Order: sequence, then structure tokens, then C-alpha cells
Amino acid sequence: MPGQPPYGQAQYGQPGQPQYGYGQPQYPGSWPQPYGYGYPGGGSGNNGLAIASLATGIGGFCIGFASPVALGLGIAALVQIKKRQDNGKGMAIAGVVLGGLGTLGWLAYLVLIVVLGVTSDDDYSASEPSSSYSATYIDELAVGECFDDSDEEDEVVRQPCTEPHDGEVIAGVTLPDGPYPGDNEVDEAGEKACATEFGEYVGSTVKDTELEWDYWTPTKQLWNSNDRLVVCAAYGPDFDQLTGSVKGTRR
Repeated sequence: MPGQPPYGQAQYGQPGQPQYGYGQPQYPGSWPQPYGYGYPGGGSGNNGLAIASLATGIGGFCIGFASPVALGLGIAALVQIKKRQDNGKGMAIAGVVLGGLGTLGWLAYLVLIVVLGVTSDDDYSASEPSSSYSATYIDELAVGECFDDSDEEDEVVRQPCTEPHDGEVIAGVTLPDGPYPGDNEVDEAGEKACATEFGEYVGSTVKDTELEWDYWTPTKQLWNSNDRLVVCAAYGPDFDQLTGSVKGTRR
């Protein structure tokens, strides 16, 4: 008909609307997306440092060095969370608290160990004998001095008579001059002299005393060197230690 387009050239659609070509549909997947849709953004998960801070804060109660690590991780996590708007602020705070408490606890423990160590050293020093005397020969002690026996037969260790001690020097007797009379004769002379001196010093005879007594005699070498000194000493009953002087005690 006049004024109509030829068959096959019909135009579809409404006047004034855009026409789309066949075979070019617009799928929903190709439509413009809102900004950020489908992409990870702020608040998408817990902050990793916060998780690590909490874990190390708990472990710090068993492992000392973990506590300050937890404290540092917690502070770093709080900084990141503020910038990135991540989740996990509560865990970060808990890590800081646990790390701080753990650090203080371990520091207090170390201080306690040091204090106990110093106290132990002081106690050990206080328990040592007050006497700092070294071993000396018995004939170097004066009458009235007290002593402890040593491993050497003719050596002793000076001790204050006010403290526990093994023996006390009660006399020093010089035997008469002359040629060395022999071991037995020197021993008999020393025993007789010390028995007499014991009675005068203690106030009790060697037969009646509860104390023990002993003496040292010069060797032949000392005798020939003009050393004829016999040293007499008193000991406690059954050689138990004495406390105080035995002079005039009549024990």
C-alpha cells in the first residue's frame, strides 16, 4: 500500500524509544555495579594482629617472653583497626591487658628471685664461723687461749673461748735443760708436769675431773734446738666441745 514500508522492513518498538539490535541483549551481569559491590572492604574480618596478640597474651602466662610480644602486637593491632576499620578491637584490648599483666608478673618474679638470692647469700655469710683464724702450731698459743683441733697432730685453729671450741691451753711448762733423755722420759715428764698444772688452773685434780686433758711434748729435733716446751690443754667431757673457759671451774 502506498505510504507503508515494504514487507520485511517493519520497524518494531515504540516511537521515541531507543531501538536495540537483534543479538545484542544487555545481560544483568554486564550492568554497571555500585562502587565496592563484591570487593572486600573495611570491617570484612578480624584483624590478624589482634588475634595474634590475644593468643600470645594467653601463652605469656606460661612463656615469659610472650607477654611483652602480646603487648606490642595489641598496640599495633589497635592502630591498624583505627585506620582500616577492621574488626577485633576487643581481642586487641584483651591482648594488651594480658600482655601487660603477664609482663608485670614476670618482672615481679625475676625481682623476687634476685631478692631471695641476695638473702640466701647473706644467710650463708652469717652462718659462717665468726673466727677467721688459720691453723697454727699449738706452742704458738698462749695460756688461756682456746682452739679447735686440726688434721695435723701438732696444729690447731684459734677460736674465741666464748664460742664452741675443742680445747683450751691451760699451761706451758719448760722441761729442765740437758741432753735429750728419750721419747718415753720426755713423755713421762710432760704428763707429770701437766697433771700438776691442770689442778692449779681448773681447780680439780686429773683423777676427780669430768674433763679430758692432753699435752704436747717437744721432739728430739726441737729439744736439740733448745725448745723444751710442753703444752698442756683441757677438753670437754668425752672430748665434747666446750663453751667458755674452764679456768677455776673445778669441773
